[in-house]
Amino acid sequence: MKHCLKLLFLLFSTTCFAQTRDASFNHIDAFVENVSATTPDSLAYKITAPFTNELQKVRAIFSWITFHIGYNTAIYQKSKTWKGPTSQPDPTDTMTVWKSGDEMTAIRVLHRKATVCEGYAKLFKILCDYAGLQSKIIFGYSPPVTGKTRFGSNHTWNAVFIDSTWHLLDATWASGYINYQNQFVRQLDERYFLTPPQQFINDHYPEDLRWALLPNVPTITEFAASPFRYRCFDKYSIRGNKFARGYVDAFIGDTISIELAVQNVDADKKISPASFSDSSVFTETASSVFLQPTVGEKKVLYTHVVQANDVNWLHLLYNDDVVLRYRLKIKTKED
Repeated sequence: MKHCLKLLFLLFSTTCFAQTRDASFNHIDAFVENVSATTPDSLAYKITAPFTNELQKVRAIFSWITFHIGYNTAIYQKSKTWKGPTSQPDPTDTMTVWKSGDEMTAIRVLHRKATVCEGYAKLFKILCDYAGLQSKIIFGYSPPVTGKTRFGSNHTWNAVFIDSTWHLLDATWASGYINYQNQFVRQLDERYFLTPPQQFINDHYPEDLRWALLPNVPTITEFAASPFRYRCFDKYSIRGNKFARGYVDAFIGDTISIELAVQNVDADKKISPASFSDSSVFTETASSVFLQPTVGEKKVLYTHVVQANDVNWLHLLYNDDVVLRYRLKIKTKED
């Protein structure tokens, strides 16, 4: 089953939704927010008809989905079973002509107003089809990439063709987040609309490497082993870190040092920390520690003394935002 969730969703529900709505799209967003339709073809026409160019139409489809479709949180409730999108028709379906599997999924998403990532991606694709826009459904990986996902993707997103160029977007992650109570909170995140490929690859690794839209794509091993970057990471002028891998080996008694290079500490201090950060969840997570840095002119340094084997995760704070996560592996003499 594809849960299609970031590790951010699964662990702490801290987000960096400081990314505000792009003002240049305000008129489009305001228009589509109040549009309704029961079929993909009628919906595509209603939300794109007032607009003339491809970018505007893509934005209309993207915004409508993020405003109206929620993430299905039934996968977290033991009493309920979420079977995911299905292409099989309902017994009460009165359609006499069978639609494609993708369109059947899109119809159900419109009816239920909730889905998981594959449903988001298929709805976007079908609406683009009816609007005369070229798009693709991209299957791939999002962190964490573990043994359970080694032989199958765990996330789905889209590529869309605008003005002779392919672009990447993720309507699922842009629509909101799941808090620590497993509730979906709708909140637009502009970071996943037409994201630059070099940024998108940080948490989206396509099965077909052509859809990374990069000349040099990291290996899946490099992607899986790299530190987990929270969305707050991209708010700041952080440019590098000492440990390229996402885990740190240490014995009890060792002092761990992690250094980040920054370009403009003074400018970073003027950026507001994330508006949503549930500190009570953090402090009650015994297996995690949250490290404040010693700030220099062009670098920040984090240190942690390993005192017990019950700490599994190191979270790095910068300007009171969680920016990176490392896995701490305690070694023994036998290692």
